[in-house]
Amino acid sequence: MILSREQRIGAATLFGIALFAWFIVAVWPSRNPSPEPPSSYKKRTWEERKDSIRRADSARYALWAAEREQRYDSFRIADSIRRAEWKQMRQLQYDSFRLADSLWRDSVGWRYTKRIKKDTIIDLNHCDTTDLLLLRGIGSYTAVLIIRYREQLGGYFSPRQLTDEPFARCRLDSLLDSFTADTTAIQRIRVNSCSLEKLQKHPYLRYQQAKAIYTLRRKRQTLRSAEELLSLPEINDQDLLRLTPYLSFD
Repeated sequence: MILSREQRIGAATLFGIALFAWFIVAVWPSRNPSPEPPSSYKKRTWEERKDSIRRADSARYALWAAEREQRYDSFRIADSIRRAEWKQMRQLQYDSFRLADSLWRDSVGWRYTKRIKKDTIIDLNHCDTTDLLLLRGIGSYTAVLIIRYREQLGGYFSPRQLTDEPFARCRLDSLLDSFTADTTAIQRIRVNSCSLEKLQKHPYLRYQQAKAIYTLRRKRQTLRSAEELLSLPEINDQDLLRLTPYLSFD
């Protein structure tokens, strides 16, 4: 049987509709599975919410821990500074009490039972603290100060040096007759070969004076006598009088 043109078009249309319906029924559900059951969806939503809450709580805890650590560090630094200041203040108080006690002991001669005779003379350049403690009016603090100043100077050239600034609180004016100084024991500074550091370590030289002497020495190559230092504006006659026993121009 031969179909007409209209019949062929209708049959083709019906076949296409049937094919589309089969595709919708047979193929499409396999690619688009049915939605999750309500219970499974709620469970997954709750798990995601718990994870977000857990992450937020972890972030808050990390921030709180960092702030606590920073606050603890600041407290620890402040406490360390307070402890250092307290320790320094306590040390200063202890030193002041020890100095006052030593000066009082020196003034009254307390606890020093073994004393030398009044006519005995002590050589400042050869004595030690034991020898100095035998003299009434000198205690342990003053004795150590005398020996330490002798090492800084390089030796004493006169007992009058016990009235220098380091001994301002010791009041040794009345004891000067009990001392002598062997000038041959003085350690002199070789001006023509010493360094700037050695010059400025001497108690009688300020940094500007030591630098001026060092510069003059380098300019003239060799210095012959202490009088050449008077050409420096930093040194006057009184400074030269104090320095001369400690300078050597060999």
